[in-house]
Amino acid sequence: GTLLDSAPDLRQAINLTLKAHKLREITLDEAKSMTGDGMLPMLGRAFAMAGKPISDSESYTRFQEFITHYRNQKADPSQIYPHVVETLDHYKGHGVKFGICTNKQEASTIRLLKELDILGYFEFVAGGDTFPTHKPHPDHVRGVIEKLGVPTENCVMVGDSRNDVLAAHGAGIPCFVVTQGYGMDVGQLGADKLIEGFKNLPEALVQSGFKVG
Repeated sequence: GTLLDSAPDLRQAINLTLKAHKLREITLDEAKSMTGDGMLPMLGRAFAMAGKPISDSESYTRFQEFITHYRNQKADPSQIYPHVVETLDHYKGHGVKFGICTNKQEASTIRLLKELDILGYFEFVAGGDTFPTHKPHPDHVRGVIEKLGVPTENCVMVGDSRNDVLAAHGAGIPCFVVTQGYGMDVGQLGADKLIEGFKNLPEALVQSGFKVG
């Protein structure tokens, strides 16, 4: 939801899984409302919304069905939000290090970034299964910062949800929230800055005291 519009792909994979069990499909808005906590919780919410909650004994099998559908989808470069690549390219040229901190699976995230040809911008990618904890736990963010080898005071997180804000603040860094993502009531999330997209990131960084290039 921060770098790219991932909801359509997630929705398609979920609906293929639901369809195999003769359950109703979820809408795009419903898919967006379920994101943020990782793929397994999202799948569980979808099945519950469709009227058939997943039991503990079914959880592994259903998730493997979903992952198979998700991995078989071809990445679409149009998913990347406007100004993302240009912004990454600009700051990368000035020696800024980027890391990914997502609750989606690490392997799926790396595969998607690679297919979209933007993996090279990121020094480290942490999925929801990379560390023992994941967002909103601050150790998820701390783990990424440690891998990047950057002082905490030089870091900022760009996200789109309450989990991002909580994790960033718990790790002692500011969080800028993009309003184009899937976060609900973004004005109530407690973000340090609200930005309409990556075109506004440079100004937000300067206003917050960061100096780059």
